[in-house]
Amino acid sequence: MIYICKLNKQHPKMNRLIFHIFLLFFILIWASCARERREVRDGEIIVSGTFQNGSDKSLLFEELTPSDLIPVDSIYTDAEGNFSFSLFIEEAGFYRLFAGGANFITLVVEPGENIEILADFQDMVGTYTVEGSPGSKIIWKINREKLKGIMKADSLRIVYHESRLEPNFLTIREDLKQAYRDVKNQQRNFVIQIIEDNPNTLASILALYQYFEDHMLLREKDHFEYFEMLSETLCDIYPTNKHVIDLKKRVADHKREEHQRMLNEQNLAAGNPAPEIVLPDPEGNQVALSSLKGNLVLVDFWAAWCPPCREANKTLVVLYEKYKNRGFEIYGVSLDRTREQWLNAIEVDNITWHQVSDLRFMNSPVVNLYNISEIPHKVLVDREGNIIARNFPLDELESLLQENL
Repeated sequence: MIYICKLNKQHPKMNRLIFHIFLLFFILIWASCARERREVRDGEIIVSGTFQNGSDKSLLFEELTPSDLIPVDSIYTDAEGNFSFSLFIEEAGFYRLFAGGANFITLVVEPGENIEILADFQDMVGTYTVEGSPGSKIIWKINREKLKGIMKADSLRIVYHESRLEPNFLTIREDLKQAYRDVKNQQRNFVIQIIEDNPNTLASILALYQYFEDHMLLREKDHFEYFEMLSETLCDIYPTNKHVIDLKKRVADHKREEHQRMLNEQNLAAGNPAPEIVLPDPEGNQVALSSLKGNLVLVDFWAAWCPPCREANKTLVVLYEKYKNRGFEIYGVSLDRTREQWLNAIEVDNITWHQVSDLRFMNSPVVNLYNISEIPHKVLVDREGNIIARNFPLDELESLLQENL
């Protein structure tokens, strides 16, 4: 005891420093224990964490609905980059911490989750980790895989630019294209595996709609089984969830459209009457396809914005001049967006045959009526108005004309 008194007398500043260190240590332990003991109340979520380079920052906490982004609240970090936020929600959903531009973290949140995030504020999506939310962890895995793929794609582009002057550049280019396709396929296989391994979580809905660069990885027409499987499994677990209801509607719409497409395909078989089209010409006059009956008619679906269509017009100009006096007509159906684009292309391409358009782009009813998935799309119709051939290569057109005129 005497020794201690002597120490206090000889080193008063050191004694106070030791006291404050122990006090700080105690406070940190207490705060940590308090956080661990903090129970999430029914219907509540807690989102907390620390941002490196995130001193005194503000973020938006937003909800992602099937059709919109809804601001929920603002989050502010302290001088050390720490933050904590709580919210009561009625159902599981998609949210994001948004700092601006492409700097955000997507979360798949269930009521009752206590979520902890660590990240560099300057690059949240590229650096964050997340705990306490299984669905958000799945999205983190998808993001990590996507970043790996983007790095590979960037490396391929560097090789492409560095190889342009090589004598075997064409071979290198084809190899690089195949390598890029392989990267994209790896990304696709990864999200498919995520869906197959996690059919009971909302996170798999986001996996369905993943893009790699500008490519959608899964499409209903090619991968419908995954859309349907998730719709069925998640409807049993989340029957009133807005995202599940939206997925269920998309699945039902696709089934209905596919059924109609199959019916249309039967109606579009060779020998059947070509479905009627009545659309306005550039002067606003309604022109029916059936008004050309008695001629051999090429129904040409095209658009000014479509380079292959514009290239095909050069061949059609030649063939039309060659065969129009023998009863050959062209009924051009433009899928353009604007009247200006459409009329300018007609003039530039020297089009002199019948032209019609409702300027509704791919939303025009003729797209479904003729089962058009891409343009140019061509249908040859005989003098009685019946279909001879559909969607054939342009270099086969002249031989078809010679056979049927």
